[in-house]
Amino acid sequence: MSNPLQSSRVFLGRSFATKEDVIRAIGKAMVEAGDVSPRYAGGMLEKEAQFSTWITEGVALPHGTNAVKSEVVRNSIVLMQIPEGVDWGCGKTVRLAIGFAGKGDGEHLKLLASLAGVLQSGENLERLSTTTNEEEAIRILTGEESGL
Repeated sequence: MSNPLQSSRVFLGRSFATKEDVIRAIGKAMVEAGDVSPRYAGGMLEKEAQFSTWITEGVALPHGTNAVKSEVVRNSIVLMQIPEGVDWGCGKTVRLAIGFAGKGDGEHLKLLASLAGVLQSGENLERLSTTTNEEEAIRILTGEESGL
């Protein structure tokens, strides 16, 4: 399986007016890469409307609803770095939005588990929030720098 995180899916130093704009941009990147269908991208907005994808200080993990999981062509991760932050609702600000889609339930859970492992480190979060280097962001997210 190829690495679902490539430089074409890493967007650093971006700015958005709303969380919906962030999710649309992530969905667009996934669709343009051929990773998911437009229906999956729409399902990401539906998921956010149902339940916030904010997971920890400054981080959200947008993904689709169960109804669109069959629309995933291949595993996908898209990193959207938002240095100024964007309001994610309920007084929460997101600086890192990491969209993901797994082909099948097993792959979805594997992606989520690998992201969770990396995101448990405050140092990793700080570096992902401030890096200006796409390759460094990929190394951090794939765990290549943490000895995983």
